[in-house]
Amino acid sequence: MSALAARFEATTLATPAAISELTDRVMAFLDAQGVDARAAHHTALVLDEILTNLGTHGACASGAAIVAVVVEPERVTGQIVDDGPPFDSRQAAVPALDLAPADRPIGGLGLYLVRKLSTTLEYARRNDQNCTTFSISRNNTLSAETRIDGNS
Repeated sequence: MSALAARFEATTLATPAAISELTDRVMAFLDAQGVDARAAHHTALVLDEILTNLGTHGACASGAAIVAVVVEPERVTGQIVDDGPPFDSRQAAVPALDLAPADRPIGGLGLYLVRKLSTTLEYARRNDQNCTTFSISRNNTLSAETRIDGNS
């Protein structure tokens, strides 16, 4: 992280209202830092999805998560630290995109988008806490790894 990086940090619950309020604050912070709309939207989407999964599937809606966002010239990096059960979003099953939407099992698309929109996605379990770190590129080109069409 460079000395010129701007940082946002907050503690939030993984409830719909708290997540909405947090993503609004993050979007305002990113706008104030001059982050392009695409990178800001992708950052908010990744935060929303990971926190929603924490509250819904991790049964941790009442536990606080610490969220940090750092803006650098080439990327926006986000980190979520929570007390939920161990969960590495990188290990979630890939949805069956070859099936028609009506034929697919419900779920999995949000974490798929997290993996595809993130330039980097890392996970560690430290001190009985999940630590998920992601970055979103600030340039407008998507690498083959981040394409959403499923043809990486």
